Amino acid sequence: MNLKNKVVLITGASKGIGKETAILFAKEGCSVVINFKSDEKAAKEVLNECNKFSKGNIIAQADVSSEQEVVELFKLIKSKFFKIDILVNNAGIFDETDSPSNISAFDNIYKNNFLSHILVTKYAREMMDIGKIIYISSIHGRLGYGAPNAIAYSAFKSALESYTKNIAKELAPKILVNAVAPGRVATSLWDSPDEKEKSSLGKVHLIKRMIEPEEIAEGVVFLAKNDAVCGEVLTIDGGMSINNLND
Repeated sequence: MNLKNKVVLITGASKGIGKETAILFAKEGCSVVINFKSDEKAAKEVLNECNKFSKGNIIAQADVSSEQEVVELFKLIKSKFFKIDILVNNAGIFDETDSPSNISAFDNIYKNNFLSHILVTKYAREMMDIGKIIYISSIHGRLGYGAPNAIAYSAFKSALESYTKNIAKELAPKILVNAVAPGRVATSLWDSPDEKEKSSLGKVHLIKRMIEPEEIAEGVVFLAKNDAVCGEVLTIDGGMSINNLND
């Protein structure tokens, strides 16, 4: 797919992976819909950066775990664009109270990390004919990975990867669906670590450093451009998964 003049919706695009993905798509000549939940200032900063490279970019506030707000989000998008070419479902959270017995954490993570993706996909499909859908998963979504203090997070990333493969069967060949599974990425989910913290947290990777958000963004853009990858989960984990096999 030639990305020039394509319309891209990115959820959770005011910071981290979403921010870098928005900027990279703008550099490809796309019009980017920068979704954000609450940080309008950060979203406007991303918009200003995108506007250096392409036209037609907008910000769009919505909590994508709420169907009502998703409906309003797509009303706004439809008022600006005739279609969506690429959807990047990136928005998500990590709940510090995640544990095997905390049901409220399971509910919170389910709504924000799984149901939100399904809601956005449902309404985006109404505006898509030929295009790409890309989900941001996690290496913790792989069977056997994760930890008890991230049990809900890991479980719903696993569910997202299953959903990715099954919705890919439904939408191909016109809409190709894939996901990216990052390792430890230097974002606010890791409290925006400094260089010393990055070095420590990155030791679980074979590359011995944390992954930068723009490196995940490059994987997302690759999947958007490629017309042969379908129903796959692209692992960008710095060798974390195979490194842990030594433990």
